[in-house]
Amino acid sequence: MRSGRQRPHTRPRRLVRAVLVALAVCATSLVPVWTGLGTGTASAAVTTPGTIVGSQSGRCVDAAAAGTANGTVVQIYDCNGTVAQQWQPRADGSVLNPNSGRCLDITGGATANGSRVQLYDCNGTGAQKWQVNSNGTVTNPQSGKCLDANGSANSSYLQIWDCGGTANQQWTVNGTGTGGTGGDFWSGIKAGWNLGNSFDATPCETCWGNPATTKAMIDQVATKFNFLRIPVTWYPHLTSGAPNYTIDPAFLGRLKQVVDWAIADGMYVDVNMHHDGGGDQWLIPSAARMPQVEPEFNAIWKQVAGYFAGYDQHLLFEAMNEPQDANGGNRYGGGTSDNWGAINTLNRDFVNDVRAVGGNDATRWLLVVPYGANAQTGANNLVVPNDSHVAVSVHTYNPWAFCSTTAPNYTTWDGSMNYLPDGDVNNANRLFSSKGIPVVWTEFGATVKPVGGGNNSDQVANFETHIASYAKQYGQKTMVWDNGSTGTGDDQFGLLNRNSVTWQWPTVVNRLSAVYS
Repeated sequence: MRSGRQRPHTRPRRLVRAVLVALAVCATSLVPVWTGLGTGTASAAVTTPGTIVGSQSGRCVDAAAAGTANGTVVQIYDCNGTVAQQWQPRADGSVLNPNSGRCLDITGGATANGSRVQLYDCNGTGAQKWQVNSNGTVTNPQSGKCLDANGSANSSYLQIWDCGGTANQQWTVNGTGTGGTGGDFWSGIKAGWNLGNSFDATPCETCWGNPATTKAMIDQVATKFNFLRIPVTWYPHLTSGAPNYTIDPAFLGRLKQVVDWAIADGMYVDVNMHHDGGGDQWLIPSAARMPQVEPEFNAIWKQVAGYFAGYDQHLLFEAMNEPQDANGGNRYGGGTSDNWGAINTLNRDFVNDVRAVGGNDATRWLLVVPYGANAQTGANNLVVPNDSHVAVSVHTYNPWAFCSTTAPNYTTWDGSMNYLPDGDVNNANRLFSSKGIPVVWTEFGATVKPVGGGNNSDQVANFETHIASYAKQYGQKTMVWDNGSTGTGDDQFGLLNRNSVTWQWPTVVNRLSAVYS
């Protein structure tokens, strides 16, 4: 929601030091992805071979050098569609590599941390039993340990290890996904970027000083990012009020044009509902306001979902931006029980509205949002709808004193304050990622500030790449905020100079892009 016209913060964010939580969830709440896997029930077993993809690396489980002999190392490698990367779950809980006729096996039937995984003659022993958990891990019940990648690079071998909830222990099996992780889908998404202060500007696309979005801009963004968030404010473009709340078809057509440019460039696109909430606008999540808010909210999302129903899974929808009380009440504290009930109702309505359209909307990825997109108290009170294709959108500008203000003591990011944004990431992992619910940091970032006759763009790069890298280890995705303001100082979040279509701060952009390369 960052903009030069609607200042989102008038005071620093509350600094909350989060404590790292060790997650030991592998041995409980087992939910098989393959019906019959590890249950001894043959009748409903899935028999079609497919890939097993690591959430952290985006690489496929692979028989090294396409080996077929007993003892062949099992590793991760770039997904290539070969027979070495095909795995078939079987009714007895084993996993077969059809090319070799051998099963996924723990060497020597060992149960200790670091025991390697190999191919071996299928023999029905406990060393060849596997079960998928609700958090996306794959467990060997005999040892109680998780299938673990010893790295994220090509040829990193597989082993078993104590379950820790980290991304190197999360898998998508046969393209099905585990507990809603949709790893095959999310592994294709790399670095993300916001087209801020354009379609969310009011009352028109260019009214906050940015030029109209062009194909050249989107083409340039696509050279570094493959995930585009288009913030959209809908209320200035309604041609009627209750009960229809009709969206201007010309505005939808203009939005479609930009979406099409991005998808043609191979990008994934997130379309949201942005400045409709916040300030004194209509989307106020409180019990008293819901009789007015809910009908308009539903009407808009039903129209948007219907208009884009024919689009494939490159298009995502995001329910809201930073939903909050009028004029930002309690925004930093994450809301109150009055807000949480309304937020959870709206998120549920959003999912129902989109799913009711059917077709591609039945399985489109949707992002739900806590109060204020707050990663602490707001997230703690978010109820995620029970849907296999729902992710959570959260924001972090922590600490705000570094991210936006020009205070001289907050221009260096040397790692001493890493614990602040890490606390947000840790909490999102505890609540969502570790349970197989994808997380997207749909906004994060920092302004470049003047320092000693120069600027601190290198320090901004340190900050932003730290967040992206730290979030990545839990399989979370990040989308840097860009509002088109390319000066230095407070609220100057611009990375792309939209007039010259060049990168204002290439060091920041190049390093961010490299995190997901």
